[in-house]
Amino acid sequence: TMELKHMALIGGGGLCGIITLLGLIFVCMILGSIKTLGPEEQMVVYYLDGKDVVNGPSTKVYNPFRDIEKRNAVRIGELEYARIKDTLNGGVRMVEGHAKIFLGAYEVVDGIYEKIVLKKDQYIRLIDRLTGVERVVEGSDSITPGAWEESSDGVQSAYFINRDSAVLVLNKGDGTKRLETTAGVFFPDSYEVVEETRTLVRVLPYETMVVRDAYGRYQIMSGAGEDGSGSGNSFFLGPFEAIVEMEWSTFSEPADGEIQVISSETLTRIDMRARKVFYQYDVRTNDNVALRIEGTIFWQVVDVAALLEMTADPVGDVWYKARNALISAVSQVNFETFMSSFNTLITNAFLAQASDGFYSDRGIEVQSMEVTKYDCTDEETAATLQEIIEETTNRINRLQAQKSENDVKAAKLTADIELEINRTTLIQTQATNERLVATHEGEATGIQLAMAATTFIDSLNDTLPDLDQRLELYKLHKSLENQNARTKHLSSAKATLFLTPDDMNLALNTDEL
Repeated sequence: TMELKHMALIGGGGLCGIITLLGLIFVCMILGSIKTLGPEEQMVVYYLDGKDVVNGPSTKVYNPFRDIEKRNAVRIGELEYARIKDTLNGGVRMVEGHAKIFLGAYEVVDGIYEKIVLKKDQYIRLIDRLTGVERVVEGSDSITPGAWEESSDGVQSAYFINRDSAVLVLNKGDGTKRLETTAGVFFPDSYEVVEETRTLVRVLPYETMVVRDAYGRYQIMSGAGEDGSGSGNSFFLGPFEAIVEMEWSTFSEPADGEIQVISSETLTRIDMRARKVFYQYDVRTNDNVALRIEGTIFWQVVDVAALLEMTADPVGDVWYKARNALISAVSQVNFETFMSSFNTLITNAFLAQASDGFYSDRGIEVQSMEVTKYDCTDEETAATLQEIIEETTNRINRLQAQKSENDVKAAKLTADIELEINRTTLIQTQATNERLVATHEGEATGIQLAMAATTFIDSLNDTLPDLDQRLELYKLHKSLENQNARTKHLSSAKATLFLTPDDMNLALNTDEL
């Protein structure tokens, strides 16, 4: 019995110890389950069917038989945003800074990014990957994209339009294009992209350009205008328009002894001024002398519309047409005739082929064809031609020397004739002057005589009243005066006096002698 009592006492004490121990363990567990969260902390509590979060600040007793996890809130700055993804349903949300973010039970931070900052002249194109909706955001602003928005091109600069530039805009929604020419800063709208910036095309007064539109029709842009008095032109290429590029032949100016090079060039501007093209043709006379003729053809485009309709290479047309005309003309004469009259021959050939309508149908006007050089391609004929040229040169030099000598003689003769003419003029002038002097002296003497006669006659009014008697008396007076003067002259000089019988009042009887 005592042993049983002793065993009962021992058993009761052990049970109390166990109960006390279990109590202590439970108290410890309760105290350990009390959690205090700060203002930027949260607790994730895991359950059998999921999990939940408790955001701070808080103090709470948590089930000690549940797993818990403490984590800090996410802090983002003013220029940041966070992309939060829900791992349970795949949802995404965007949180703009400045912010403190408590994540949901199943949320994770997919990334923290800087906001997109746009300047005044910048924009960004955002496309929603979920819906395909597109939007354009213009600066100045700071942008947080939507949950599923992205930008493949990033931040782009706006387009500045002035009088010399424009932008070609494509609308991807309906496929239309438009040319934006309004001066200022240009931002494309949603679904619009700028395909290119176009520069104002300037056409000088002597230039013409051709534009092809969307329907393949040609528009002629002339710098001289429709009446030819314009001072230039300018235009923008519209949507679906392009400048026509033309490929024209080029013919080089052959160097001495070289063969002319024929190639081509691409051009977009037609020079409406007179142009020149060099030529080098191999021809034969009708006596089979092979010649190589070089020269220049001057021509001009006068009708661009006709040119576009009839030919793609007007330079080549001019060159080959002139070659045919020249070959035909030279083949009809012999070499001697060609040398003596090649200028006339070339001129006639040019006039014949210029008036047949070939050029006018193509909107071209050929103005002249000039020969600058010709050579014989056969060496023996070339040597003979060289001798002829030397002899011709010597003859020309001799003729020139003789002409110079003749010119000197002619100049001397002209000078002599001029001198004699001047002498004749002098003599005639002297004679005229002497006559004038004599006339004036005679008039003066006449006046003196008249005055003397008047005085003599008037002084005899009282003595001889009869006028006739006074005149007779005056005549007698003058006769005696003249006789006295002659006698005086005879006596004062060595002179011989010849007297006739009448003067002596003698009558000689020659019969008696």
